[in-house]
Amino acid sequence: MITIGLARWTPESATEIGKRSAKLKPLPDFIKVSGPYMYPDVDQGIRAVAIYKYDKSKAGEAAGAIANSFMLYHGIPGFRYSLTLASGAAATMKMMGLG
Repeated sequence: MITIGLARWTPESATEIGKRSAKLKPLPDFIKVSGPYMYPDVDQGIRAVAIYKYDKSKAGEAAGAIANSFMLYHGIPGFRYSLTLASGAAATMKMMGLG
């Protein structure tokens, strides 16, 4: 399974984001992370995307661990994030009754 994490923050909050990121605990070994990849957005400050991949049997544990990692940034002005569960083409086709 895949969870896509999107985050954004203002340039003024970047120093605090960096300080808190240094305190981030590693996720469980069964979660493979790609990213975060960061890029500037003229209208919304700094944006980041990370992809978390894990086995379906660990979905509940993974969801909790990933969400808790974002809680580290709670209270930073302008910080926003979203987590979206995604699946591959084969699983999506099966859910639609086409596989």
